[in-house]
Amino acid sequence: MSPSALKPTARSPSLARIGLTVMAVLASAAAAWWVVLNGDRSNFELVALPTANRTLNQLTAVVLTCMALIVPLTSNLYSPKLVKLYVTHPLIVAGLAVLVGSNLLIMPTVFLPATDNWGRSMEFVVSFSFFLILLATLPFLYAISRFLRPSYFLRLLTERGYQQFRRLQHQQQAQDSVRKLFDAVDVVTNIAMTGMNRGDRQLVLMALNALHRLLCGVIEHHQSSDQGWRSAHACFVPGLAREGRNLLRQERIWPEAYVLAQMLKVMEVANKRQHEILGELADQLVDSARLAFEHRLDHIVELHVMALNTLLRESIEERDLRRFQNVSYHFRELLELFVSQPERLQRDARHLLHYGRLAQRLNLEFGLETVIYDLAELLVGVARRDPAQATKLLDGASGEAIRHALAAQGGLQRIGWRGLIYMYWECRAAGLDDIARGIEMRFLNDPHEHKAQIARALGENRALHFEFNDRLVRFAHFSAEAERLAHAFGSEGKP
Repeated sequence: MSPSALKPTARSPSLARIGLTVMAVLASAAAAWWVVLNGDRSNFELVALPTANRTLNQLTAVVLTCMALIVPLTSNLYSPKLVKLYVTHPLIVAGLAVLVGSNLLIMPTVFLPATDNWGRSMEFVVSFSFFLILLATLPFLYAISRFLRPSYFLRLLTERGYQQFRRLQHQQQAQDSVRKLFDAVDVVTNIAMTGMNRGDRQLVLMALNALHRLLCGVIEHHQSSDQGWRSAHACFVPGLAREGRNLLRQERIWPEAYVLAQMLKVMEVANKRQHEILGELADQLVDSARLAFEHRLDHIVELHVMALNTLLRESIEERDLRRFQNVSYHFRELLELFVSQPERLQRDARHLLHYGRLAQRLNLEFGLETVIYDLAELLVGVARRDPAQATKLLDGASGEAIRHALAAQGGLQRIGWRGLIYMYWECRAAGLDDIARGIEMRFLNDPHEHKAQIARALGENRALHFEFNDRLVRFAHFSAEAERLAHAFGSEGKP
């Protein structure tokens, strides 16, 4: 997903909406003009004016009743701070202004002397307002009913957040803009946690998407012309240590840390029935990390690595296989971004290996098994882009994981062999002969063992995983060319 796709666009009225509005105004004006031309002043005061007065009063009562039901209901379901969002919305303000103004127009018509010109003018204005309100009542009620939909008010919160970005760029009331921006972040977080507690997956996904857009907005505005507000108006999540606050303020990355902390807070209340939410969050973290990487914001990239590390640790503590596999997959995707930064690639690949070993120490063999496969696939992916970095991975985290597995017994050793055979023959299939020779020199000195492991690996080379999970495709699945070459070697003894 490109960063530009994440940025909310200004929602201009559609041509159909503009056309209907113009038609309603013209129809109301035509009806009012017909009343003025064909009506009688005395009949207007005796019949039409009281009718308009009663109708407007009843419509005002209906609208206020609907608002009194919709606003508290939505705020009680999601967040009390939504009340301010609703009562300050231009649609609500304009609708109430028209209703109140129309009622006020009737008063001078009744109490002031009715000269000929004055009377005709007031007849037209009152009639125009009356007909316009009648035509607009149902569309207005439908419009305010949209406040019940989370997709609607979450979009409003996101757009208001971007409005604060624009104000901060122009240094317009920086402190007030910062407060409103992070109030919006807090409201979205509360909505996400409410949805999580209620088991409302769609609501949580929409709220996480809103947080992701706000995070991408903060990152995109990091290098704008004037960032003084980052130093002068810092705010932090509760409980953050003083040293951490000082570092975030000094590096001017506290806004990104704030939003990331709120996204992780949502996952703290997740359970094993909400894996798709974790997958969406991890995917969003990779997207925003890619955006920060493209802007060369190394500290922000490091915050994303820390966030994924946290998700890995939490999945180990929960002993959740599916969650660990999901986060490990996205961690590998993140590592593939770092091919142009060798030191970061090697260091963060060791982070993934560290959590695999931590899982093993806690008797969660699946964690290390997943990491071995992912580091094998990482090496193949990096080798296609930069063989020199792949060689370093072979001497680093990927090779270390394979050596650890081969030195073990039982299932872990079998997985190590499968990952090793996969790395070797995928490199052969891609024409990466130098990497393949490096793998062979380090691990595949015994051709008989090599053939035996090929036979076992190809015998299990089915495309789909044994279970229906988030990956769906089996670990270390051989491509068609790699399978052909490996089969030829196993059959004839020649690569």
